[in-house]
Amino acid sequence: MLTWLSLALFLGSAAAGIFFLYACRPVIEHPSFKRANFLGREIPGSVGFIFFLSYMLVYVLVVVFERERPLVWIGPRESLLILVLGMCLLGLLDDMLGNGETRGFKGHIREALRGRFSTGFLKALGGLLIAIAASAPFSHHIWEFFLNGALIALCANLFNLLDVRPGRALKVFFPLLAGMIALNWSLENAFIPYLLSVGAVAIVLFPGDLSGRYMLGDSGSNVLGATVGLGIAIGAGPWWKLGVMVLFACLNLMSEKYSFSRTINSNRVLNWLDSLGRKGEKVPETNYNKKRAGYTEA
Repeated sequence: MLTWLSLALFLGSAAAGIFFLYACRPVIEHPSFKRANFLGREIPGSVGFIFFLSYMLVYVLVVVFERERPLVWIGPRESLLILVLGMCLLGLLDDMLGNGETRGFKGHIREALRGRFSTGFLKALGGLLIAIAASAPFSHHIWEFFLNGALIALCANLFNLLDVRPGRALKVFFPLLAGMIALNWSLENAFIPYLLSVGAVAIVLFPGDLSGRYMLGDSGSNVLGATVGLGIAIGAGPWWKLGVMVLFACLNLMSEKYSFSRTINSNRVLNWLDSLGRKGEKVPETNYNKKRAGYTEA
């Protein structure tokens, strides 16, 4: 059942998200923080760093004020902390320093074999290592480390591929978050309140992302995907996790050749859901958008 801790963390995280979103306006609105969106317009990017600030704040408050401190500090909430921190920083690195010239797994691997690590490759490699580290509390065999780590990392990258239209990644995240809460219902205070914490910040960021006032960026989409991946890794059985990991791997590989946006636009129901709440604007045929039509336009 939902506890007072769940309610407190949900409301507290929402309040923290609103506070940081307002307090960080000088950073968010700084010219160096702006990136071109899918229409080629310069708007604030990487606002997803609000996830890290909000989750860290509520985590510290819970740890400081909880009455019974566990002997072992590593649990689901710490796994989520590792993911929120690590994925956010890696995403921010790619958002701020990535030049967009190298795209797709093939492109990043090709450059790495030549001795040149792109920010995308660093994000992929670092994301996998962070995901493996985060899976330590619930991985008991070597194969579990790699299964759980790969599942989380692939899910994080999948959300990165989805985050190319206003509100799209969050629209996918909310129903999946509800599924993760149901899947991990038995954990109650150990995990559910912290999933709700991420969900509360997502709700705060949703209006601005949907309206196109700012973008979550990789720093935000990676956190969304990693949160969903962690929920599956903790709550599902090994065969289910293997099946989901294979599905995520196939979707990531498909994005190398096929555009998710074009697939969504060609389906009446998916296109309606994707456009819901967003002003319909035709994407201009600019060089910027033609470049995004490959790897990034998922």
